[in-house]
Amino acid sequence: MKITAIEPLTCDGGLREFGFVKVTTDEGIVGWAETYDWHTSASLAAALRVMGRTLVGSDPRRIELFNERTWYGGRPGVPERIKVLAAIDLALYDIKAQWLGVPVYELLGGKFRDRIPLYWSHFATYRAVWPSVVGAEPQFTYRQWAEAARDVVAQGYKVLKTNLIQEGEPGKPAHLPAYRDGWIDRSTIDEAMKWIGALRDVVGPRIGISLDVQFDYRMGGIVQLARAMEPFGLYWLEVESFDPDALLAASRQTSTRLCHGESLLRREQFRPFLQRHVTDVVMIETLANGLTETRRIAEMAELYDVMVSPHNWMSPLGTLINAQLCAALPNVEILEIDLDDVPWKMDLLTEPFAIENGELVVPDRPGWGSAINEDVVRAHPLPAHRLA
Repeated sequence: MKITAIEPLTCDGGLREFGFVKVTTDEGIVGWAETYDWHTSASLAAALRVMGRTLVGSDPRRIELFNERTWYGGRPGVPERIKVLAAIDLALYDIKAQWLGVPVYELLGGKFRDRIPLYWSHFATYRAVWPSVVGAEPQFTYRQWAEAARDVVAQGYKVLKTNLIQEGEPGKPAHLPAYRDGWIDRSTIDEAMKWIGALRDVVGPRIGISLDVQFDYRMGGIVQLARAMEPFGLYWLEVESFDPDALLAASRQTSTRLCHGESLLRREQFRPFLQRHVTDVVMIETLANGLTETRRIAEMAELYDVMVSPHNWMSPLGTLINAQLCAALPNVEILEIDLDDVPWKMDLLTEPFAIENGELVVPDRPGWGSAINEDVVRAHPLPAHRLA
């Protein structure tokens, strides 16, 4: 079998850009992957086109050889080349699994679990800040946003994750806190306590509440916010840092559980955080690391008694990719899923996946279990100013 074409595709997903790569073979098997870039998917697509030319004519089943050659030949181009490596790595797994007639999880040691617990991500955030994008009726108060959690719980979800959304002036949309170079002010902490307090009042003590602040705060801000959240018993506070010692120092000053890792690439960046036992759960961006590397990061995490929860913010193809990974890993805690989104997002898949009682049912179809509907991608092109 030989690769005959590598074709990147992009589309406007409203809240983010969706990027995909289609790898075609001379035997008619097509492998799909999702690319990962926040708002410059066109530049990653250009890199895929350039680097992909060198792979035409190669055997797509030799995944390890591809990874080794690409990594050692492309380290000066980190992180862009690593994201190219990751995307093609994912597509090659899809091809090989289809060629064998098995789900991808069979290439990772077989199915460890049939269902994957999910947490409802960005709860209320999109509805509050960008209601027109996700087709929601505008709401303006903490209580209104919190009341919607009753529906999330009714659907069987045991954990939801939100952001530091703040009430606007009467009748005006909500907003996120202003970025202040990593420090946090008293007003932001007070509003966070109001929001999470309202949410806890609605869902009760048994439902997990996670709060995602990414890179917004440096260690001092993380500590202040984490301490303020202690009365609400967060499932985790999601933060990002490139300094494992700073994050370790923060974790030692609060009882609030921390989660991190979304922005890290490869085992080399994860290792010092795991060695210092910074958190009990680590978040891995599968689409930026690829399946081969993500599996190795997860295995390394297991050696340090750490659970993993893959980042899963992109399209439903990314959900299928993470589902196949999580199906085979023993140390998976829970998987993220965005259900408030552009109304047509699920139409991107040719085969849907099933969610029952807050759990994703692992598909048993070959490969990822679905392909991308190219007509839907073409129906939502990137605006001209975002094209390469």
